[in-house]
Amino acid sequence: MKWQTNEELGPFINEWGCFFCSILEKVEKSTGWQKHFSNENVVDIYVACMNKTFTYKDGTIKPWISAEVWKGGKPFNGCFVWNAEGVYNYAAELLGSKSRCTKYSGRVSEKYMPKSGEEELLCLMRKEYDGTHFTAGTGRECIPWNGEIEFDPIEGGSKCAQLGWIDSKRILTIEVAC
Repeated sequence: MKWQTNEELGPFINEWGCFFCSILEKVEKSTGWQKHFSNENVVDIYVACMNKTFTYKDGTIKPWISAEVWKGGKPFNGCFVWNAEGVYNYAAELLGSKSRCTKYSGRVSEKYMPKSGEEELLCLMRKEYDGTHFTAGTGRECIPWNGEIEFDPIEGGSKCAQLGWIDSKRILTIEVAC
């Protein structure tokens, strides 16, 4: 998988692409690690998903991934994934994976252990950091806790993974088409 900090992916993925890159890692995993995204694939998926919309649970129309926001000529905000299922399925189709995400469960307990057919994304936090960081999880409980990280999109490992804790999890239910 590509590190979100790879400069070729652009400033928005570099800064806020942890959840997005963790989803893409799960897609690569679904191929048994036989297929991988190129830098160009990652950027193409990101741009395409910013331009796709869906009806959110509150009835509003939202993009699959939020638009890039610039402030004073610098990246200010972006890369928020509103439709994890859509992003997973679009990326899986592009990569040639037969797996599809049939359900996304946002914010479940950090103690939740995925069932068969579920993949987890870990929401990490740490002191003196105003925000969260997402990684792909192993689906197993480990001591120390950061052994539960399957893939950290920050090259060399994030400070949240080194100094923080798992605040909650996000669950993707994955099925393989025949």
